[in-house]
Amino acid sequence: MTKFKVCAKIHLFIIISSLVIAIGLAVGTVCHFCANGFFNYGGEFSSYKSVKVQYVTCTEKTALSVCDEALSGLNSYEFSSSENRYGGEIVYKFTSSTDSVKLQEAVEIINEKLNAQVNEGDLKNAASLHEGTVSEGGARAITFASVALASAAAFQFLYFIFRYKLRAAFSALLASVHNLGIFVALAAITRLPLGAETIAFGAVVVLLTMILSAVIFDRTKKNFANEKYAKYERAEVIDTSAAEVRVITFIAVCSLMAAAVIFGVFAAIAHMWAGALAPYALALLALISVGYGIMFFTPAVHSAIDGVCERVKASMKAGKKGKSANIEKSADSAKDE
Repeated sequence: MTKFKVCAKIHLFIIISSLVIAIGLAVGTVCHFCANGFFNYGGEFSSYKSVKVQYVTCTEKTALSVCDEALSGLNSYEFSSSENRYGGEIVYKFTSSTDSVKLQEAVEIINEKLNAQVNEGDLKNAASLHEGTVSEGGARAITFASVALASAAAFQFLYFIFRYKLRAAFSALLASVHNLGIFVALAAITRLPLGAETIAFGAVVVLLTMILSAVIFDRTKKNFANEKYAKYERAEVIDTSAAEVRVITFIAVCSLMAAAVIFGVFAAIAHMWAGALAPYALALLALISVGYGIMFFTPAVHSAIDGVCERVKASMKAGKKGKSANIEKSADSAKDE
């Protein structure tokens, strides 16, 4: 039997999870009134201002140097660049609360410096200020994603009922809700910008939770059928089963985290911008949520649910025995009469 009794520490894990979710709710609520939203929404889900620079008579390096100098202190949260046969385009995005007057002044400075050496009649470099608003597409994407996740959870619940038992289905459903809640809370606490990729990461949390929950319950089902564990308490068998797959879970989660870090570094180098790391940081939060939930919270909760089901089962058996005994007594009394 394992020395680390996860199932015995359910109260600790409930406290940890409750604190994380409570802090996330508190931070999100404060930021809702003071910082433009419960979450720190990215460009797809929030209004923004952008400065677009189209250059044709200079190199990207020169244009970047001029733009960075003119826009210094205005703190853009997203940057992108592209090249074409005529030159290229640079886009800086800012929050909707950024001062439009300062941005316009920066645009005029950029135009003046980039076109200082351009002759009359030649193509000119052009910098301009734009304002973007939240489109209905973002809200629809979130709605459809929520429906898809709810459908996946419902399918998982039904599948687990047939493959395992009702108690395992409830445990897996609770694990999915818990892990998704931890991910959302961490996103609110860290204030990482949330874009369309957040929907994908939410789906990853639910999908990984389903797969790894099935791994745990497969091992638990196998151990319950093993005569070796016939004399042990059910909580001990669940503890042992969770310990047997904990290494597999840890390796799987760490491998995915390592991949996210590597891709994030490459993205930051390719864009030459630290903000490119934000989606990969969100991916790490999603994997941390799954790792904690599967290795600690899920076995502990499943043990508690299993214990309740066993007590209800024993109570129902005792009730049936009592009824049978009463019927037999009634029959014996009738014979005596």
